Amino acid sequence: MSGSNPVPQPPTEPSGAARAASKPKRPKWLVPVIAGGCAVVLAAGGIGGCLYWNHDRLTAASEECATSYDRAVKARKKLTEYLKSDALQTAVTVKDSEVKDAKTVGTLASTVKTASKTKTTVPECPSGDRADIEAMTKKIDGLATAYAKTVNEVRGKADAVNASKTDKIVADATRILNDSKGRVKDDKVRAALENAIKSKDGKAISDAVKAVNDSIKAKSDADAKARAEKEKQAAENTAQAPDNGSSYTGDTTGGYTGYTGGGYTQSQGGYAYMPQQPTGNGGGYTPTPQPQPAPQPSQGGGGDDGYEDICWAVDTSGKPGVQVPCN
Repeated sequence: MSGSNPVPQPPTEPSGAARAASKPKRPKWLVPVIAGGCAVVLAAGGIGGCLYWNHDRLTAASEECATSYDRAVKARKKLTEYLKSDALQTAVTVKDSEVKDAKTVGTLASTVKTASKTKTTVPECPSGDRADIEAMTKKIDGLATAYAKTVNEVRGKADAVNASKTDKIVADATRILNDSKGRVKDDKVRAALENAIKSKDGKAISDAVKAVNDSIKAKSDADAKARAEKEKQAAENTAQAPDNGSSYTGDTTGGYTGYTGGGYTQSQGGYAYMPQQPTGNGGGYTPTPQPQPAPQPSQGGGGDDGYEDICWAVDTSGKPGVQVPCN
């Protein structure tokens, strides 16, 4: 029919190549982001949401690293301060002779030497890459743990030295307590020492031991003084003793020993005088010499018979007698 409108035809379906060309292109940087975990964020809020999520995780990692850094710095400071502390220096100066177990002294010295070489530089936290930040956080946490462990180890070895020193103090004080029985001027000091030993307080034990030693010295001085006074009194009593008419010279050890021999010994033709023989250590007395008897007259007619009167001289020491003229 002329002059009428043409009948509309249905649209032709494009080919596969045409469909591929008509699809919008995805940016290349978006693919790894989705692979990294942004798929859910993209579904909820698109690309902007994914970027915000990634930035938040980076911030959290940085904050965690900063916290670890502060903790490590504090642990390092604690170690440094303890190595310089008076408590440790006192323990280090303890000698083998001052402890019950000498091994504790050597172990402490070795531990302190090793601790002094511990790395004390704490690395800074990086920025930008979350993986690097997390790796550094782990390293810093390890340093903080090592510092804390070293402090505890050194302190433990120092405590062992101090404990061994106390053990020796207690042992020595116990020996003094036992040995001082009956030797102190006031027994209260021994009771105080016993209580101090039970407390294991080094200062209290030291004070109590000093008190016991002072009390021992006080008793010793008092005993010595008493002996001296007694000896002096005995000497005065001896000097004031009445004289019984005999004079003698004795020694201080043998006392009066008297004498042996002396006097007269009868012999043929008369008496011979025998001097006394002192005995002991020079003691005894010397008798007054007596006059020698005159020789006996001869039995003849009053004249000289031509014979000489002979007497025997006898030695009281046991030697043989000898003949001597009676005159």
